[in-house]
This record gives sequence, C-alpha cells and structure tokens, in this order.
Amino acid sequence: MNQITTRYITENGACYEQYVITDPEAKTALTITPERGGMITSFTLDGEEFVWTRRPNFSECNRPRFGVPVLFPSCGNPDNGVHIFDGKAYPMETHGFADLCAWEVDSVGPDGVTLALESTPLTKFLYPFDFTLLLNYNLEGNKALVSLTVINEGNTDMPFSFGYHPYFTASKLENVEFDIKCATCSENAKGEQPAAPEKITLTRKEGADNTIRLLTGVQFPMTFTDKGNGHKVTVDADETFENGVLWQQDAESFVCMEPWNGWANSVNEEGKHEVLEPDETMTSEWSITIEKA
Repeated sequence: MNQITTRYITENGACYEQYVITDPEAKTALTITPERGGMITSFTLDGEEFVWTRRPNFSECNRPRFGVPVLFPSCGNPDNGVHIFDGKAYPMETHGFADLCAWEVDSVGPDGVTLALESTPLTKFLYPFDFTLLLNYNLEGNKALVSLTVINEGNTDMPFSFGYHPYFTASKLENVEFDIKCATCSENAKGEQPAAPEKITLTRKEGADNTIRLLTGVQFPMTFTDKGNGHKVTVDADETFENGVLWQQDAESFVCMEPWNGWANSVNEEGKHEVLEPDETMTSEWSITIEKA
C-alpha cells in the first residue's frame, strides 16, 4: 500500500513543502513540490533518481527547466510571443504559465495527491479566461500516474492546449536509444512536417547548444533506454495527446521525452487546440514508468 508523507526542504533561503508518495514493495518514491509549479521533482527506484534537477534553478523565480513542468494554456512559443483573443494580443511565455505558479493542495488520500490552480487577475492579464486546473498524482509500483482536469469557470468558450516537459537523467546523449512510432519528425514546428524515419534518433549538430525532435501522430507509449546508466523510461498517454518532443541541451545530463496535446502557436490556429464551453470540463491522463534495463 502506498504511503504519503510531507517534508520540507530549504534551498538558498527558500523553504518548500513536498509530498512524497512511496510504494515500499516496489521501492519507488514520487515527490511533488506544489510551490514549484505543482510538478514532480523526483522519481526514484531503489533510491536511484530518474528525474533530473537543475540547480540553482530549483530555488529561482524563473522558469523551471528541470523536473516535470506542466504546460498550460499552451505548448511551445506562440507567434510573436502573443495569443490573439477577440482581436486583442495577450503576451504569453513559452509553454504558458502553469509551471511558474504555486499550486494549492486540494486533497491527499488513497487516490494520491491532488493540486489545484485557479485563475487570478494576474493570469487573466495573460490569458483572459476563468479556469480551474486539478492535477492528480499517484503511484502504482514503478509507474507514476498523472491526470489533469481543466474546468472552464467562465461564461465564454475557452481555448487552450496542454502538455508536459519531463526531464529524465541520462548519462550521455549517445547512450540513449529511443523506441518511438510517429507520423512525422522534424526540427522545426513551421512548414510541412517530414515523414518520420523508421528509427527516431536524437543527435546533436556540431556547434549547436541543443538538439530537438518534434513529433506528430505519436503512437504512445514512447520509450528510451540509456545503456550508460541502465535506465529505461516509458511515457504513455491517452488519446488526448497526439504529439511529442525530444530535447537535450549541451553539457547537461538529461534528456526530455515530452507528451504534448498542442503545438507551437496552436492556440492561435483554428481547429488545432482544445475548446471548452462554459462549465465544461476535460480530463487527460498519462504516465511515467521507470525500470532498470
């Protein structure tokens, strides 16, 4: 049976409350930090860490580039850094703002830990809609379960996209092998997307500081195996997710394997994003499974 405990950590003068879900039999532990974007900040198997943390970024106020950030109300970077609603431009950071917000703890119990994020005057300056997000985390053996419920609390239709940006520990990029089936694979979200090769790879171009693969028509699950550290990670997702991203930055010991519902600028493009009517809700589910290969 799972156990849920709380603990407090202090970094650079800041104190964070964390919720830790453990499965003693599976020897796994899943850590959630509500104040840091409501996200997973650790997932261990037999004490070995599978989720990568960048420091001092953990305790900084800027965008979290570690853990498992939540992307809402958009994925990627909209054109010119703005969303257009009713003819008015609203500034929007890359990947939205949910990962920059402190989430509230809604409930803790047998169903795991549920966090909540509600619209505020500040979020409405960026995204002029009334919403509630409910983010649930639970653990089944070596599988972390994540569900997000989006509720339109306003009186107008609400457009959005969502996704996640998990950072997984990796030895070296050349040690990582992917098992992914998808329709297209490219390095640029704009223009016609080329058909995916039979084998998806992530290799760095000479002189580049990062490398990326943008995937559409993903047939989940996506898996990678790292022959250097022996990690095997599987990301599975329900039908609300169609896209994926692979990303790695130079000189960093991580690889990102990301499930996305949306696409860069999709909130601005008709028919390429979700729309909830007033009082309507939508729930999506995905999971991370960790193993030693």
